[in-house]
Amino acid sequence: MEAKLFSSAQPLSVVPHFPSSYQRSAQRIALPYLNRTIFISVDDILCLQGEGNYTFLHTRDRKRFLVSKTLKEFEKTLDGSMFLRIHKSYIVNLAYVQKSIFTRDRQVRLADGREVAISRRRMKDISFQLSQYWQRLYN
Repeated sequence: MEAKLFSSAQPLSVVPHFPSSYQRSAQRIALPYLNRTIFISVDDILCLQGEGNYTFLHTRDRKRFLVSKTLKEFEKTLDGSMFLRIHKSYIVNLAYVQKSIFTRDRQVRLADGREVAISRRRMKDISFQLSQYWQRLYN
């Protein structure tokens, strides 16, 4: 597994919203990068974008890591109560979802302003899981 780092010019952080019952910093992902291994807290992952056998991890400090693992492999290891596969190419961290649009556009807006399409086939399941997450967040 090889990771490559891509970053944008502005390192602005975005703030997540975790339910009070969620235990933060409990899980980290090890990524090989420049002949060493770096560890990223899963709490800092905004979303994962699949590109064939590779995955881009987008973090809250606007960094992007390229990992030679599929989204399916990440889906098996990430906490299903916090990470949701909303499209064949995307897994999002629910703590960073700001808005969901279930009209014709079918997309969620993440805390960094990114808009991610929702799969038509997963629409009902995704809307149910998002509403459950928001109930846990505000109760």
